[in-house]
Amino acid sequence: MTEEKIKKVLVTTDFNDMSLNVCLKFCKSMFRDSTTEYTLLHVTEPVGFFGKLLGQQEPGAEYSQLRLNDLKSNIKALYDLNVKPIVKKGSVTEEVNRYVKANDISLIVAGTSNTNIHAIGANTHRLIRTAEVPLMTINIGIDPKPIRNIVLPIELYLSSRQKVPYAINWAKEFGASITILIGTWETQDEEQYKKIKLISNSTQKFILENGIYCDVVTLKNLETGKDYADEVIKYINEPDNKADLCMVMGRDDSTDFAADPRAQDVVRYANVPVVCLPLKKSGMNTAIMY
Repeated sequence: MTEEKIKKVLVTTDFNDMSLNVCLKFCKSMFRDSTTEYTLLHVTEPVGFFGKLLGQQEPGAEYSQLRLNDLKSNIKALYDLNVKPIVKKGSVTEEVNRYVKANDISLIVAGTSNTNIHAIGANTHRLIRTAEVPLMTINIGIDPKPIRNIVLPIELYLSSRQKVPYAINWAKEFGASITILIGTWETQDEEQYKKIKLISNSTQKFILENGIYCDVVTLKNLETGKDYADEVIKYINEPDNKADLCMVMGRDDSTDFAADPRAQDVVRYANVPVVCLPLKKSGMNTAIMY
């Protein structure tokens, strides 16, 4: 397995100070490599038909660039980070994804919302399901801490195991351990139970063989997918479990366009950064239903 360093980080901003500051704090705390490159990207969206009817003005790219240039100086002074300020015009999601592809970005960092009401902003929501590189979402109410334990929920989906190589690379990058979370369901038969245990045991063995300490924790007697997400969140937010980061699949593997609703719940309520990973389609029917 190839180890991939996080060399190019793209931080998105809509000029919300609270969201941007928490993203920068985590960048400063997590990515200490002096060779890491940072881009601060703001996208101005054209005013739509109804906005024009209401007298809204087209956003000025030059004004936005001046604001970003000021932010660059402030970020250097406050966080000692050198950022490349970029302004694009168009759809936020399309421009972010286009920039990522054209500039070989390793990671996107985005705040979840402008408020502390456990909402996901529309642009972050779209990025969760469309980004082709990992997207780290950060709630505004949490503070940086060292990444020592990565939580990895694993389910009866082939796509769920796409998280494992990413988790191993991040664990090596930060010197962290990995905790696998699996669920057992009231409606499961013995064969299904054996499958999830086999998957979790083989995943744990693979992680251990890559030199990473790994535990398996079972969330028992679940009834629905919502229960699974709720128990994952409860585990992450329990201080005694010492969770520092969670990895989920950003897109539902049963469709080409929908975000996984369980992943969205984790993004909303987790008190740690959540890394949403891009889904790689295998061309197979990957879902194994409970």
